[in-house]
Amino acid sequence: MTINRVTATPPPPFTTEEIECICEAIHKKDPWYYHYFMFALQTGMRRSEMLALTWHDVDLWKHREVIVPDPKRPRQRNRDGRRIPIDQALLSLLLDLRSPSRWVFQKTGKRMLGGTVTTFFGVLGRQLNIPMSSERMRWTYAHNLYKKIQPHHREDWKKIQKLLGHKELWTTKNYYQRNLEENAVL
Repeated sequence: MTINRVTATPPPPFTTEEIECICEAIHKKDPWYYHYFMFALQTGMRRSEMLALTWHDVDLWKHREVIVPDPKRPRQRNRDGRRIPIDQALLSLLLDLRSPSRWVFQKTGKRMLGGTVTTFFGVLGRQLNIPMSSERMRWTYAHNLYKKIQPHHREDWKKIQKLLGHKELWTTKNYYQRNLEENAVL
């Protein structure tokens, strides 16, 4: 028995104009989501990873990195897991989010739920007539990563693999070919 997988062509990464339009609309509705949106674009973290992120996973000063949590095991932290370096823009976002709460992405001390975030961006996307999803945010991050690194050698691909959090190198190359090459990102 053969199983054929049909993969739909993904939407293209967000354009600069779309990002500006989305940010403007978010500020009018609920500025908290601006931080979420920009964090997603700058880290490429999945929605579940972002919502499982605690301040214990963020090292703002010594190593300046975010250790990406495993959302399936929210109480266990893998210190050998994916690490995202904190640049100036990400540092600014994290400092704006700083609170006494355990969770980085929280409102009034309570952790935000994935359904709430999905609903907000779904409604916003329909209002703006811009397709929005967590995966499109991730593709935008990957697009910028491929553009910045311009992989030609195995070491370049390994660097991208590490930042995207893929377990296998072929996943990173396949991700590029299926999702990004079709959209002429380089």
